[in-house]
Amino acid sequence: MYKILLATRYLLKKRVSHFSVVAVALCVFVVFVVITVLSGLTREFKNNTHLLVGDCVVSSKSLVGFGYYEEFIDMLESKDFVEAVSPVVRNYALVEVVGGINQRGNDTAEIMGIYPAEHSKVTGLSQWVHYNKGNIANIFKPEYDEELVGCAPGIDFLFERDSKGNYNIAEELPRVRIEISSFPLTAKGALAKAGAGVFNSKTFYYSDTIRSKLAMADWKRIYLPFEEVQRLCGMAGGIKRINAIHIKF
Repeated sequence: MYKILLATRYLLKKRVSHFSVVAVALCVFVVFVVITVLSGLTREFKNNTHLLVGDCVVSSKSLVGFGYYEEFIDMLESKDFVEAVSPVVRNYALVEVVGGINQRGNDTAEIMGIYPAEHSKVTGLSQWVHYNKGNIANIFKPEYDEELVGCAPGIDFLFERDSKGNYNIAEELPRVRIEISSFPLTAKGALAKAGAGVFNSKTFYYSDTIRSKLAMADWKRIYLPFEEVQRLCGMAGGIKRINAIHIKF
């Protein structure tokens, strides 16, 4: 009781103590605000990351990848607890952007071969496309010529933000040619080609933009048709290979 009376008398008689109370209250308030904001950012980052990869990823650390994936996918799809499966081919390539938008010249990027419909069942791909919302199966078909083979780069790969942080994306799909060159590898990790033709090259056409809100996917990644990346990376001959299987339970 004595401690309570002493503290109460000190607070009432010494006005300078009021500043201490206000300062402590303000510090506590700031801590609550910071914790709330960081918790929200952490939750958003976890959700975006989960949408990017799905519930589970079976992958190889090597760029060589692994074979016999078709049998493994059949086994996964036969399980009741597996809802969807998406095979993925990933590698790195030299990229040259020709015409329109931002002239990046020669650059490097991660190329990712997918089946759009299957991959959207496992990840949030269908939520990220710009021109083909509600029509995810056509993201690799440029609307100006569906006979051409398209590609879908991350939004930061082709576009820059303005002073307000917004992207200036054209309402109509611009005609942009993207030349991609990759070094094919054998199943043992050696170069599949030798001499002057050591790499595979193919021209793709800008067909959509991907915005996942994660820098790892929006800055240096280009989504391509599955079979095209398999051929570019030398994984289509003999025993076909992939790098990862994304799974949704």
